[in-house]
Amino acid sequence: MLQIDLHVHTLFSLCGIHTVMELLERARMLGMKGLAITDHGLTIGGRLNSPFFERFQSPYPEIKVLKGIECNILDEKGTIDLPPNFVQWIDVVLAGIHPNIEKGLGRERYTDMVIAAIEKNPSIDIISHPNDPAYPVDYLKLARSAKNKGVALELNNSKILYKRSSVEDTISLIEACRDMGCSMAVCSDTHAILELGRDDSVMPLLVKANFPEELLVTRTAETTLAFIDSRKKNKHC
Repeated sequence: MLQIDLHVHTLFSLCGIHTVMELLERARMLGMKGLAITDHGLTIGGRLNSPFFERFQSPYPEIKVLKGIECNILDEKGTIDLPPNFVQWIDVVLAGIHPNIEKGLGRERYTDMVIAAIEKNPSIDIISHPNDPAYPVDYLKLARSAKNKGVALELNNSKILYKRSSVEDTISLIEACRDMGCSMAVCSDTHAILELGRDDSVMPLLVKANFPEELLVTRTAETTLAFIDSRKKNKHC
């Protein structure tokens, strides 16, 4: 189980079905140290609101709430829908390709799109679900670019849990990160409450690929927070 989960959706994402407080209660029951609320950007219906970013504090001192967003990559120039008025309160930024982007454009164009987003947006900390079969990318090229910018590639538990990515392709992603020395972040991508903190579908794949422990930024609460802290300066570039 993850001590801190960096990819969690609430009902403020069209695909999430729980409140922040319901998720916090679940985290408390599991003995987690924290979670990041990362609702979707506005482009695909995320309902981001200033009271959460400006005012919300965890009512449980033992559970840290990180404020984040899962941004959508918008075009081949690497534009993302990160609201500039919220940046000062944001702890973590995920970005990925979602259904706002046309399918069938080919591996090269999707790879260039994600790399352009990394190059253009220093605020991005994690590339979400790069092993989405609807938007295939060149893992070696992406891992090289991410490493150069200190960005982690996500190993998404839900993609394997619900068989939305193949084990074989996901191992290829892990091996590319291993060979390039690129960091990975294991995340649950929670939409339903029993998914919170789960890493059980992907941890065996890390073992199978002999992935170096030191490249896994989410291996403990301490390493997770150290990664987030190391990226804070990039939110104000």
